[in-house]
Amino acid sequence: MIMTERNQSPISNLFGGQYKSTLRCVSCGSQSVKFEEFSHLSVPMPARASQCSLHECIQLFVEGDTISGWTCPECQSSDGATKRLDIWRIPPVLIIHVQRFYNDGAWKKNQSSVLFPLKNLDVSPHLAIKDAHQQHHRYHLYGVVNHFGSMDSGHYTAFCRAPNTDRWHKYDPRPPHKYSTTTIRCTN
Repeated sequence: MIMTERNQSPISNLFGGQYKSTLRCVSCGSQSVKFEEFSHLSVPMPARASQCSLHECIQLFVEGDTISGWTCPECQSSDGATKRLDIWRIPPVLIIHVQRFYNDGAWKKNQSSVLFPLKNLDVSPHLAIKDAHQQHHRYHLYGVVNHFGSMDSGHYTAFCRAPNTDRWHKYDPRPPHKYSTTTIRCTN
């Protein structure tokens, strides 16, 4: 069932989007489709790259994954399934979380840089439906939160853009400082 009426809370109206999750049996091809709400996109990073783009991360998110050991309710096969996520509806304010931690026998942190535009991030190539009524396909960056450290310890800093001056400020345990747009990037 596609949700057409949105939750009327101000938070949901600003940050709420929807994606379609399709689970497909690798043996018989039967599909299960669910629509789920999101308040942020949690996107994976490409493995073993020194840097990647935010578009690459979003593409990995929608491409989905293979689920081994899954049992199909139609054919009872345990050969597994493929899972694909399609971004169905995007919110006016889009929050993207980059998944830096992964398990490779032990928990590790991907230290690669993620490149992203400060203005006009166009997410329309990643949408399931090219909806003419959905005009806000482009986003301007207002903030970046960085984590320095490991799974066990570390601290966070943030770069935030003041909308009235278009200046960037860095926030951490020290007082805020002004920064140029060339220093605003997502690392560590």
